[in-house]
Amino acid sequence: MKTYFNKIKSFVVVAAFLMSAMQSFSQARETVPTPAPMPISGPMDYGKDASNQKLHKHIISFGFFSLLNQHISFGYDQLLGNDMVLTTQLGIIGPSANAGNYTANGSPAGAFIEGGVKLFFAPDFVTVGTTRYNSMQGYYFKPQISISSFNLTQTTNTPYYNYPPYTTTPSTTITNYTGIALMLSLGKQWILAHSVSLDVYAGIGYTIGGSSGNNDAPSNYYSFESTGAGSGGAGIAVSAGLNLGVPF
Repeated sequence: MKTYFNKIKSFVVVAAFLMSAMQSFSQARETVPTPAPMPISGPMDYGKDASNQKLHKHIISFGFFSLLNQHISFGYDQLLGNDMVLTTQLGIIGPSANAGNYTANGSPAGAFIEGGVKLFFAPDFVTVGTTRYNSMQGYYFKPQISISSFNLTQTTNTPYYNYPPYTTTPSTTITNYTGIALMLSLGKQWILAHSVSLDVYAGIGYTIGGSSGNNDAPSNYYSFESTGAGSGGAGIAVSAGLNLGVPF
């Protein structure tokens, strides 16, 4: 009988020890703060900078192929609201990566300015219909106005054959060309790794151009190409480009 009571006593001691340990463990868990649940959209907002969660609202860009068309262009984009971005571009006409090809046609010097609005109609989503990659990423429609003005300097050599030695006399003419275009463009813009913007676009519209002399309007206004426009007349304008930028 004594042995039986000793077994019961041992069992009660062990059970009491286990209950005490479980209670202590439960109290310890209650003192540890429960971490906040992760947001449904993921650990970060894809439209913000990964390091500081700051929303990108601006882009400064550069016309990647502009130097091949004897100018250099810079752009600035400003986020106005959902699916709407104010976009501007300034070009300096003259600098070129292959200026030798333009010597025979003259040397242009001037500037152009563009202004418009990007209206995003097909933005990119991380999760369909809920989380966007970026407020300035996706397909867009862009109405804009472009104004270009430049002086074209041309030098010709007039030969004299009356008396030897036969010589030539250089003659220089400077003509001003100005063109205005109303463009409608479609494009796609990406924000890559929250650090680089890539913008590809093409557009068509109307243009009016003229010159300071009796020359016909040129086909190349550097901001756009003009077809079918005589001096002071209207024609069709086309444009296309690729811009690389930095969002901030």
